[in-house]
Amino acid sequence: MVQVAKLFEPGKIGSMEVKNRVIMAPMGTSSHSTEGFIQPRTVDYYVARAKGGVGLVIAQSSQALRIGRAPGRAGLYDDKFIPGMAGVAEAVHKHGAKIAWQVLYHGKLLLQWIDQIPYPWETRAIGPSAIPWVRVGTSPQEATYEDIEYLLDNWSEAARRVKSAGLDAVEIHGGHGYGITQWLSPRDNKRNDEYGGSPENRARFACELISRVRQKVGPDFPIIFRFSGADFMPGGITVEQSVIQAPLFVKAGADALHVSACEEESTQWQFPSYLFPDGAIIHLAGAIKKVVNVPVIAVGKIWDPKFAEQILEEGKADFIAMGRALLADPELPNKAKEGKYDEIRRCIYCNNCLNRSAWPEYMQKLGRTCTVNSALLREREFEIKPAAKTKRVMVVGGGVAGMEAARVLSERGHLVFLCEKESKLGGQFAIAAQQPHKEAYASFIEYQQKGLARAGVNVMLNIEVTREMIDEAEPEALVVATGATPLVPDIPGVNCHNVVQANDVITGRAQVGDRVIVVGGRLLGMEVALALAEQGKRVTLTTLHFLGQNGAPLERNLYRALRNGLIEHEVNIFENSPVWEIREDGIYIAFHNELVFLRADTVILALGAKPERKLAEELREAGYCLFEIGDCVQPRDAMQAVREGAEIGRRI
Repeated sequence: MVQVAKLFEPGKIGSMEVKNRVIMAPMGTSSHSTEGFIQPRTVDYYVARAKGGVGLVIAQSSQALRIGRAPGRAGLYDDKFIPGMAGVAEAVHKHGAKIAWQVLYHGKLLLQWIDQIPYPWETRAIGPSAIPWVRVGTSPQEATYEDIEYLLDNWSEAARRVKSAGLDAVEIHGGHGYGITQWLSPRDNKRNDEYGGSPENRARFACELISRVRQKVGPDFPIIFRFSGADFMPGGITVEQSVIQAPLFVKAGADALHVSACEEESTQWQFPSYLFPDGAIIHLAGAIKKVVNVPVIAVGKIWDPKFAEQILEEGKADFIAMGRALLADPELPNKAKEGKYDEIRRCIYCNNCLNRSAWPEYMQKLGRTCTVNSALLREREFEIKPAAKTKRVMVVGGGVAGMEAARVLSERGHLVFLCEKESKLGGQFAIAAQQPHKEAYASFIEYQQKGLARAGVNVMLNIEVTREMIDEAEPEALVVATGATPLVPDIPGVNCHNVVQANDVITGRAQVGDRVIVVGGRLLGMEVALALAEQGKRVTLTTLHFLGQNGAPLERNLYRALRNGLIEHEVNIFENSPVWEIREDGIYIAFHNELVFLRADTVILALGAKPERKLAEELREAGYCLFEIGDCVQPRDAMQAVREGAEIGRRI
């Protein structure tokens, strides 16, 4: 068994002693009241991670300034928020963890919410320079010296409230394109005074803020400064500039540096998806550690405890911050410490936790969610409770929805048998796991299978359930999770021999030529187009809508990574171009209301799926009472399917 001894050594940040080197990275929960007050489920959320074994929780960023109030953020601009923070701190401390709180001001990023803020007359988007932001076309107000003093004084007051609430440290958010990043970046900061120009001058505002916070919290209260070691934008922040600025942050009073990455336009580096390697930005922390004498915190797609141990052993960081990995499994540190690596429910970095456009309304009200952990921000509600009456339950369909329902039902005491018509479990998710970069998806199927075995579910493969079988089995409850099948559009020529489904390309059942057209510009189409382009194919992608959209936009960070990959691999993209006709040597598209012919050896359909409802409709006509979950209700993402399985499992 691989030991992770260093990961569980105690450490210090300033005067704060931390029991191990695992830190929960700050992540917004979107689970506050409209005014920004902490909700009970937010306390449960942090308690679950504290009980799970982290040494330090860095709580979500909160609005440090009244003029910076933005939707979906906790408040910290007034003393009235202190009791809520104090309640979180008290609850976390009971489980042996320390807790810090992050203070934030959006700067120019406030401009995107002006129409959504109920008090726009109080809001001010202040930046170092009045440069138009491409996303909205308007500019922040260029900070005067009076504005700078206002920012320093009120921002540091928010840090004082963190200490007053009984927390153990404060983190100043200076990265990810938010307010401080704009002062550090040569793309945003065009000032000609002492706050602009050289890397040292551009660091001046951040250093003055750290110093002002030190004045407010005293000499012994730990200050963590988080910043982007690079933003991966040409002409922006580079690691070479950051190694000049980092010692200045320490000199100003920072007790630890938390090294992340990105500007607002490159947030795919802040939230690296399955398209990125593990530890994609660790090199930035390693570079900073060489030039400072305070602890350095590394972050960025770190889920494997053994990999985290390696980072520490190689001296690239002193602490490891895990974000989405702890959303997926709050018990990850405890499992790692006990050597139970195979029991970790690993994050698959699908980024559904960030995708508000994919959430039904009730999910938006609850806050952030997770594909592999439906109990996120519903920890108390989702505790497994014994069923009032034991029932014989049949679950039809062994995809992720059916497996989740079957496991939960069995853990509650029901007698469950799960029938799957294929020779293996996983459904559409098992196909997704065969795509390049998505190998981690298979880990969730494996985790679910182990859960079925531990719960005692009777799994039957190669069984296509019929009404007659159900009549004979006489289950007391019936869950139908029969999934979906690929959509075949009503287009002339769709049955030509050169037309194949994306799923068949992924599984190897269909071969493609050198010149390929992918029809469909949502997630599947973009993924397949990129994978084939990486193989050296000449790829064209055509889509009925804008790239990455079909009613709702694709999760932004994933979209950016896929879009940039398509551009890098010279994929031709035709947006708003419906397919008019498919022929054996290519397709006609309606491009700007004119027919354009695109030649191709193979045409790949990546147009989504249609629900498989034959059995459910037959059973309903026969008078059966049944529960339908997953894609057989409506094809959506695995996140909704798993959550529906989890909820049905708790209802029956």
